[in-house]
Amino acid sequence: MGRRLAKLALTATLAFGLFKAVDAAAPAPRMTPIFNTATDTDPKTQPPREYRLDNLPAPDAAQKNLWRVRIGAWEMAGGGHHTFLEFSPVCAPDTACRDRNDVYQIHGIAMDETRQAYAQLDFMKLDSYTRYESGDYVLKALGVNQDYNRHFFRQQPDAYVDVFYGSKEDVLKLYLAGMKIVDGVNKTNDHYLLFEHNSNSVQHTLLEGLGLSMPPLYVDHKMTALGGRIWCPGIGLSLLPDGWNRERVLQDGGYNNMSADDLEKAARKLSGPERMFATFKPQPSTPKTPPVHGPAA
Repeated sequence: MGRRLAKLALTATLAFGLFKAVDAAAPAPRMTPIFNTATDTDPKTQPPREYRLDNLPAPDAAQKNLWRVRIGAWEMAGGGHHTFLEFSPVCAPDTACRDRNDVYQIHGIAMDETRQAYAQLDFMKLDSYTRYESGDYVLKALGVNQDYNRHFFRQQPDAYVDVFYGSKEDVLKLYLAGMKIVDGVNKTNDHYLLFEHNSNSVQHTLLEGLGLSMPPLYVDHKMTALGGRIWCPGIGLSLLPDGWNRERVLQDGGYNNMSADDLEKAARKLSGPERMFATFKPQPSTPKTPPVHGPAA
């Protein structure tokens, strides 16, 4: 096992280092920058870069009910990125709506099925490698009614890309359809794989299932597509089941004819990590060791 763990650690280190070197010397991908007016150049404190797909028209600032779907990412594991999907109002700057209770996010999560807890992905700890190697980690997904980056991960995203603009009703319907995909990912309980079947695969699946485009800023780990992008290993893998139909999901759920208030109630009802934890497979019970009695008096 020691040799396999060493190989995994070496592969990760070399891959992350190679990507960062290539990325630093490459031009940025073609997208339309938005809200990028900050003068702070410190990567620890500067706001995330924000873009929209080139084929999206500029949002109308006068439209008060304008919402969006955007994909964001923050760096983890020394170079790779964790991506997430956010469904929220359009706000400029982003801090104007950070504390509202109308931000929804979907994340892919590495979970420890053996311990029924979040997986440990601290690569400075040996347990991260031994638990991964033992197959303890499974891929889960969850939808939350909050900015999970700041409330749980405590991470500042590197960049966001807007992939859809619409009314509150339009965007919440996409979130509710996305939660059906979340349920499918959680029911499979498949193993989490660091470079393939991971949190980024969940985002690819969501974008595909919701009929949205993958921005050029986020790419898989193929060496032919590195220039100027954010490296998201696993984002090239789709987990979408055969026969998926977004419109049928919305119709069957009764969402198509709901008001914004009713859609919001439905979205909040489906949000929260409790639904994800409830999908763990039951663990085999460990037989109790009979008590050891001392010699009779």
